[in-house]
Amino acid sequence: MPPKVRIFLRLPLLAAFCVLAPLVVSCVKPKTFPIEPYLEFRQNILTYTPTAAGDSIPSLEVEFYFQDGDGDIGGGDSLYNLHFQLYKVLSDSLLESVYLPDTTGEWHPIAYHYHLHYMEPVNANHSLSGLIRWKVDDFAITASMLENNTICYGIYLYDRALHRSNVIYTDPIRL
Repeated sequence: MPPKVRIFLRLPLLAAFCVLAPLVVSCVKPKTFPIEPYLEFRQNILTYTPTAAGDSIPSLEVEFYFQDGDGDIGGGDSLYNLHFQLYKVLSDSLLESVYLPDTTGEWHPIAYHYHLHYMEPVNANHSLSGLIRWKVDDFAITASMLENNTICYGIYLYDRALHRSNVIYTDPIRL
């Protein structure tokens, strides 16, 4: 008999927990952010892949935090919504765009334009936040071309409503 008494005594506690737990959880307000995307640089991830000739090929991934209040990052009509601009670091506070000529001889800044895929908001207010880790195309060529220089990338993105984020800069990378 004593075990039955214990079960019946615990039932009111269990019922109270089941009623109160959703109320406590529903009191937590979801984070709200501005509708313009916001970025924060986190880290450069520089790796080297050895070759058969004994050299190594560098590659770079950049990790950054993002947030967007209306959750419309990625996808959309724009083919390119994530942009990287290459800079030469001249001093702690001075950057210089790196230029290359096109086939007509006209000079253009070296920039990489990428397409972020559609991201689905998972909360009630549709905001998005998280980390993105992105591999920079042709980094080995950049490293070879700008050997013995220090570079960084300026990064920004557009959401589907064409709101532009702030520009962030990677940490300097000595080549």
